[in-house]
Formats: sequence, structure tokens, C-alpha cells
Amino acid sequence: MLQWRLTQLDCLVKQGWCASLLLCLSLGVAPAKLWAQGNAEVLAEKKREQSAKLEDCIAAIVNGEAILLSQLSFEARLNLIRAGVSPQLLEHIPQESWPALLDMVISHRLWAASSEKAELSIEQLGSVALMGEQLKKAFDSEAHYQAFLQKYEMDSADIQATLERIVRAESNLQTRIRLRSQPNEAEIQKAREASPTLSEMQIRTKLYEEKFKLLSKQELEAQRKKADVRILLKFSAIAAL
Repeated sequence: MLQWRLTQLDCLVKQGWCASLLLCLSLGVAPAKLWAQGNAEVLAEKKREQSAKLEDCIAAIVNGEAILLSQLSFEARLNLIRAGVSPQLLEHIPQESWPALLDMVISHRLWAASSEKAELSIEQLGSVALMGEQLKKAFDSEAHYQAFLQKYEMDSADIQATLERIVRAESNLQTRIRLRSQPNEAEIQKAREASPTLSEMQIRTKLYEEKFKLLSKQELEAQRKKADVRILLKFSAIAAL
């Protein structure tokens, strides 16, 4: 079940959806055993053997900015927690999920870059604060939340910077394509005829999401073409991360 949901995540990133605009609608909590298939002791041993070699290696370089494997590991888990996955299920993430998770982290940096020096608006600061509160609530206790930060050698400032980057990225993408995603009357009429049982709101929402997805894909592909992105990480090396 969870593997199917991660396949959805991979599709969303490949289709160009910005990190978590609609990701939270497509991911959810699933049995923990699906996160750690196979021998748990073998996975733990692999992690111990690889951690010293991998923790500080460079996973990717985006317009001259290095993304360390430790940063990727932290931000990927933060995004999955935001999407509704329980922190308890994130001890080991399947190897095949990492390319999509790395694409998500890269997309955040590309879309946030155009406004990274500008001050966040009051609305955006509110979004960051709300995300921070929701992140903490995902953990059973403050102690577990702090343990999560300590495990990846992060602190509240790192959380703040990451959430601000996500908000900037999502805001910039929405600003660019929001109006173009609105369905026109001809599209609405065609949808009415094809789905007469749907309400007006359902039709408009469905058409908007479809256009938003398509335009997101196009915009993100254009961004990647213009950017200097180099992926250095060998995904086969992080089977136990």
C-alpha cells in the first residue's frame, strides 16, 4: 500500500507538481512493515557501515549550491511528514523512492531562488508558522521531535529555513500559473456534458487541478533546462538510508 503511494509521489514529481502543493492529498499513513521489508538487522548494519561514508557526501549541485546527503535525508523526511506520513515509518525509506524525493528538494531550490532575498509576506510567514506547528504535532512528544532534529544534526533554524524555502517555491509557482490554470467556459461546458453528475464546483476544481498539473510540469521542465543541476548521488549506495 505504502509502496503504491510512493509510486504516486514519484509520478507527481515527474509530472512537475511542486513538492507538496497537492502531495498531502496523495500520501498517507500505511503499515510500518512496508517501510522495512526484509531483514531489519541487515538494514541496520548496512546503515551503520554506510553512514560514515555517506553522511557528508554531496548528493547534488543546484546552480552552484551543494545539497549534502544529510540535508537530503532530513528534507525528504520533513516533506513526507508534511504529506501525512508518520515519523515512525521513516526509519528506512525504500531506495526506489529517493530519485523522486531528490527531485522534490531540487525543485524547491529552483523555484525559491527568484525570491530568496525578498522578505516573506505576512501571509507567507503565517504559512511557515502553521507548517512548523503541524510538523511538531506529527510527533508523539516534544522529546521525539527533538530526537528527530538531533538525529540529523538540525535545529529550529534549519526547520525555519527549509519551510521558508518551501513556501517561497510554492508561492512563486502558484503566482506564475494560477491564472492560466483557470478553466474557460468552453472547457467547463464540455466537462458538464461528459460528467453530468458532478456539481459546478467539482467540475471547476477538477479542471483547475488538471491544468495546474500540466502547467506545473511544463514550468518545472523549463526551469530544469535553464538551471545548472548536477546529480552526483549514486542511489544504489543509499539502500539503508
